[in-house]
Amino acid sequence: METIIIDGSYGEGGGQIVRTSIALSALSGKTVKIVNIRAKRRNPGLQHQHLSAVRAIAEIATAEVNGAKLGSTELTFSPGKLRSGTFKLDVGTAGSVTLIAQALLPILPFLPGPTTIEMRGGTDVPWSPTSDYFAHVVKNIAEKIGLRFSFEVLRRGYYPRGGGVVRLSIEDPPGSIEPFKLLERGEIKKFEIWSVAHNLPRHVAERQAKAASNAIVKRMRGIDIIERIEDDSSGEKPLDPGSSVAVIAHAEHSILGADSLGERGKRAEVVGTEAAEKLLEDISTGKALDRHMSDMMIPLAAIAGRGSELGGSMLTEHAITNAKVVESILGVRMLIDGSKGKPFTLKVL
Repeated sequence: METIIIDGSYGEGGGQIVRTSIALSALSGKTVKIVNIRAKRRNPGLQHQHLSAVRAIAEIATAEVNGAKLGSTELTFSPGKLRSGTFKLDVGTAGSVTLIAQALLPILPFLPGPTTIEMRGGTDVPWSPTSDYFAHVVKNIAEKIGLRFSFEVLRRGYYPRGGGVVRLSIEDPPGSIEPFKLLERGEIKKFEIWSVAHNLPRHVAERQAKAASNAIVKRMRGIDIIERIEDDSSGEKPLDPGSSVAVIAHAEHSILGADSLGERGKRAEVVGTEAAEKLLEDISTGKALDRHMSDMMIPLAAIAGRGSELGGSMLTEHAITNAKVVESILGVRMLIDGSKGKPFTLKVL
């Protein structure tokens, strides 16, 4: 069988190319060779979190893999048949478990039976969706297109030691995704703020939430805002201190979100305001998907097939790169109407 070559330095040139490539390889049954992996990065090649995604999908897809080692700049992924069951994965660092969960999304509908995947690592870490964003935006958007799964946060995991645990389960994989349209958000119904602080005073989470609420009220009066606080009284205590906030907008036709992480020297008010202002910028476009879901939904739109359409609040380099990888592996054509950094629409032809 022909091997599809993917240039890992194309466009955004990050780990997303690896994750999307191996997921679509597992789904399509096509062998993929990725070269120049993260060539533009300060530490090029595969890192722990990328290897964890490769191992997770390889186990589910009974794949033969060459080049799966730390620092490798080439990887060949030859999939077998998808299988279901119970799987456990430990990143071994604070590498993001939500990025691994994101990589699994395209293959979840096609698993042969009920499946549970438990992942250990970083649940709320830089350069990745927080677990609250995944649980309340990614999961709910997936449900809108017929992909239903559960996503539980059993323990938070922060930098540097990680140790967080999440469990992703799907009981009844649908076997397909019908073409769908997610173009306009419609009327905003309510906001939810999920504010978290562990191994820190409770007031950190409260201040994050209050700052996010204040930023929303300045721009959008008269809409309900629900604040949800999680502290050390909630579940098992993480290994390291950390905080995060996810701000969610429930709209007539969609759900949009944005998140932000606390860090040493960063005031809680800045964390909350940062997430709220990013979300407000995205919902001001009227599009159905925030800047992050605009990227994540591209493989699912391609799988659903001709006629699927997305309306994204911002065309990022990530989204452009993802679309190129999807077209290369699945052989579909997509039309993107918009320019980088601006709202856009995408249609599967």
